[in-house]
Amino acid sequence: MAVQRRYDIIAIIVFVICVALYASIRSEFRLRSTMPVEFFDASRVPADKRAAEEKIAEAYWKCAVTQIQWQYGYAHRLPDEPPAEFSVTAAEAGSAAQDSAVRVRYWRKLRAVWGISTVWHQQYEWNTISLTQSLQSAGQWLESHMRRIVG
Repeated sequence: MAVQRRYDIIAIIVFVICVALYASIRSEFRLRSTMPVEFFDASRVPADKRAAEEKIAEAYWKCAVTQIQWQYGYAHRLPDEPPAEFSVTAAEAGSAAQDSAVRVRYWRKLRAVWGISTVWHQQYEWNTISLTQSLQSAGQWLESHMRRIVG
């Protein structure tokens, strides 16, 4: 009988650990690091300006990957006007970095591609916030059922 109880306790502990691990893993959508064709269409740019324009587009796409996606995330609507974080340096984009018309043009392009599913990829990651939220939900569920039972 004592041996069976020990296995029961081990099974319960393993079950609790598995549930906690499951609750801690969350899928997230992230922008792909490679710039999509929809963001920069080389065929629309004259050949003599193509390299410089592609450099600018790459810099703005990098900004979207490193800055913008963390503020707005997948399936969120981007504002009409570009936020201050959507900017590039002269080292990244050359003299066009200071041009507000170029910034607005690439913001509009980003808004146009933001909702395209192929621009995003799904990844699973360890997330303690997800575990905390799961535990809070379970606690609220347990509390509401206990109030119904107890009265």
